[in-house]
Amino acid sequence: MHHPSSSQLLLGDSGPKWLQSPVSLYKGSLSEMFSHIPEFERRSFGLTQEDGDYSRLNRRLDMIVRKPTHSDPNHVPIGVVSKGYTLVPHTQVIEVIQKELDSLGLAPDKVHANLEITEYGERMALSVFLPEQYRYDPGDGHPMALRLECHNSVDGTTRFKAFMGWFRFVCSNGLIIGVTRFDVRRRHVGDMALSNVGKALTEGIEAGEKEKQNFGEWHRHKVNFDQIRTWADSDLKKGWGFKA
Repeated sequence: MHHPSSSQLLLGDSGPKWLQSPVSLYKGSLSEMFSHIPEFERRSFGLTQEDGDYSRLNRRLDMIVRKPTHSDPNHVPIGVVSKGYTLVPHTQVIEVIQKELDSLGLAPDKVHANLEITEYGERMALSVFLPEQYRYDPGDGHPMALRLECHNSVDGTTRFKAFMGWFRFVCSNGLIIGVTRFDVRRRHVGDMALSNVGKALTEGIEAGEKEKQNFGEWHRHKVNFDQIRTWADSDLKKGWGFKA
């Protein structure tokens, strides 16, 4: 399946926001997402006085700074974090995913991804769509896609999350429904163990192959409304109670 080169879809104050910060959406290959993610650094938290001298540094806090980008030559402070905060760059998350894809024989530049990232890059939501061979098509024109989702922040505003599951496009306006199979959540402290992202990906694929067989069995087993009504009025009513 061919995917176009990465393109920016949304940007600006009138568009979507994530904690009041404007969000840009990019689509393309996973490898192309690197070009849309800025670099960050950690600095001591202090103030510069009018005479150029520094005030006393805060012993308990640090500052996260976005480095200059191709469109903005300035350093931009984006957040204040504790000394125990673990800075996990967005690029590091993508590198872990790429490494795992390589081990599975999947070229990252052939894997489609969507990237939602805030104005200064402080928060990222990454969707990685596995190739067509991992999908299940029930034959009604609404295929189920196996997808890895990763959320990360570099300013402590969002807990790191990675989850994988089946997502099904159910109408033309983009509505999707899904079932999460593997869910990893970590606070930005201590050892973040990003290897769990790779584990979620490989175990999710293994479980997905088994579930595709189950989906096929379910699809071949026809159920009519009379059977559903009988089941709802008997077993379901007994289990859930009359009011439910």
